[in-house]
Amino acid sequence: MKFYKYLMGIAAAGLALTACNDDDTFDAIGAAPEPPIIDIVPEAPSIKPKAVWIDCHANYELLSKAANIDAQLEKMKAAGFNMIYLDVKPGNGYALYKSDILPYCDKFADLTVERDYDDYLGYFLQKCEELEIDVIGSIGAMGWGMQSPTYKQGYVYDNWDQWKDKVQVRSDNRNPDITVPISDDTERVEGYREAQSVTMLDPMYPEVQDLLVSVATELVTKYPKLKGVSLDYCRYANNEGGYFGMSDANMQGYADYWNESKPTRHEIVTPTGGVGPKFAKWIEFRAMNVTTCIRRVSEAIKAVNPENELHLWAGADWWGRYSVGQNWASQNYIPSGFQYTSTYNKTGFAEYLDVFVTGAYATQVWVSEDLSNKWNVEYFCKTWQNYILGACRCFGSIAAYNHDEVGNADATYLCLKHTDGYMNFELSHLNRRSLWDSSKNGIDRYEHPENYDQQEDTLY
Repeated sequence: MKFYKYLMGIAAAGLALTACNDDDTFDAIGAAPEPPIIDIVPEAPSIKPKAVWIDCHANYELLSKAANIDAQLEKMKAAGFNMIYLDVKPGNGYALYKSDILPYCDKFADLTVERDYDDYLGYFLQKCEELEIDVIGSIGAMGWGMQSPTYKQGYVYDNWDQWKDKVQVRSDNRNPDITVPISDDTERVEGYREAQSVTMLDPMYPEVQDLLVSVATELVTKYPKLKGVSLDYCRYANNEGGYFGMSDANMQGYADYWNESKPTRHEIVTPTGGVGPKFAKWIEFRAMNVTTCIRRVSEAIKAVNPENELHLWAGADWWGRYSVGQNWASQNYIPSGFQYTSTYNKTGFAEYLDVFVTGAYATQVWVSEDLSNKWNVEYFCKTWQNYILGACRCFGSIAAYNHDEVGNADATYLCLKHTDGYMNFELSHLNRRSLWDSSKNGIDRYEHPENYDQQEDTLY
């Protein structure tokens, strides 16, 4: 056991961390060594939250009929799930609830449906109450439009004059002085299907923060039976050489934040794509923009009802999250490394959350499968507390598309054993891969360990 921890420490110190999943791609160049594993098995109630994520796009046609919603929720209940994360403001910026702020989502990308009920969220809440399933409404925090080679669609494009100067801007990795608005970016795709991309607004702007806060406030006000809201895409877009956020307004925002002169882009990212002398300050500035959004949403929904919960999903590899502006650690966690200032810890947002949903979206489940690879479900489920430090609860989450029946059951069990709850992403993959029985197996293994021989704790 001691030898294994020593081995992992050497591996972490010697390797640059590179990780990817369907939502996030990180480049953590020269990341600092990670702290040792501190596996704290949460002392939580025996009945923990066990959730399915319901993506808008992937289930758009299926869930247009009330009978299908009933059937899917009953399937979840039978498998042992007691919570859902329901997309209610997806990446196109439209509402899947009765909103006075946003248009109703009657079309998503190239899909149009006719529903046989009046209110998507309202119907889910009604059925979930019958089945004693909690509902968390998911908001795509910075996603407000969709684009493809053939269309531009969504809230930001319906109100283009108001928002065109507030979309995220990327610097070119070959020449940082060349900037590309995400709405015109043809070299990359952010989320959803190939050739479809989310148009993301920049969290620096007060108007963008105000829009997000107004939507979150409306949700918990109009739908008091919601257990809370979850923020997704609450970050800068993924980096592929350049760094998002490098508009002229952000250069001035940096200067105001640090009370110094406006930087050049070459002081942040060099002409050859390297790290400039003001890179770490830039990373803190962007992270604080994201954290400010989260803090404001937390304050707003709790002003409506202090019992409202704020959740947030992000990738489990903390060392890669600086690249998208997310510091999901506690403010008491102080990192070291070239990309962090001495004050970076104040951007931590765990204190503003009730639940952090850590995205352990790895194909490898057990550490023992490959001792040289830390990108696995077991490792992430056992190390989150190194960064959270008790500031909020943590749910382990997995991607169903990464696993067969055995892997899905094992990953489910690990999330429940080593975090405060569990989320499986997502409904369409559970259906397509027929993973309901294996999900139930993983849940039963945690809740009734006396009936199972466990692989657990063979290495730690």
